[in-house]
Amino acid sequence: MRKVITVHLFFLALSFLVYMEGITKTGPDLIWNMMLALIAYDFAVLTRYFKQAWLFPILFILWLVFYPNTFYMITDIVHMHWVGDTLWNRASLHLFMVFVPSILFGIYCGIESWLILLERFKFSWWTELLATLVLSVISSMAIYIGRYDRLNTWDLVSNPGQVVQKLLETFQRERLLFILGFTFIQFMSLVFLSQNNKKS
Repeated sequence: MRKVITVHLFFLALSFLVYMEGITKTGPDLIWNMMLALIAYDFAVLTRYFKQAWLFPILFILWLVFYPNTFYMITDIVHMHWVGDTLWNRASLHLFMVFVPSILFGIYCGIESWLILLERFKFSWWTELLATLVLSVISSMAIYIGRYDRLNTWDLVSNPGQVVQKLLETFQRERLLFILGFTFIQFMSLVFLSQNNKKS
C-alpha cells in the first residue's frame, strides 16, 4: 500500500509541476495523459485487493483498455520541439525536467501494472514471454490509432466500430515501422524488468 500511495504522490507532484510550467495551455495535456496511465496502474492494483474470481476478468479488461495509455506517453516527445536548446536555455531546461519525468511516469505505470498482473497469472518463463509479446503488439496498435487517428480509450464505448476498423488498418505496410518499433520498446522494457528468473 505504501508504494501505491507513493505512486499517487508522484502523480500529484508532477501534475503540479506541469500546471506551474503552463504546459497544458501551450502543449499536450500531460496531466490527463498521466492520469490515464495511472488508471491502468490502479486497475492492476485492484486485482491484488479484490480476489473474487468473477471480478478479476472485469478488472483485467479495464486494465487492458487503459494500458496503451502508459507507453503512449512516449509519443509526447513530438511536442518537445525545443529539446535541441535544452542544455543552454533555462526555459527549455525547465520544460525538459517536467516532460521527461511525466513520460517516464506513464511508462513506469505500464511496467508496474503488468508485473502486478503477472503475479496473478503464474506463467511459465516462455508463456510469460509470449503473453508479453502479444500485449506489446496489441498496445502498439492502440497507440498508433491514438496518435495518428486521434481515437481515445472511451471510443471503445462510444464508437467501437471505428476502433475495430482503425485497428485492422494498422496492418498496412506503411504503419508497420511504428507498430514494430513500439512493440520492441514495450517488449524490451517489460522483459528487462520482469521478475521471472525461471530457467524453463
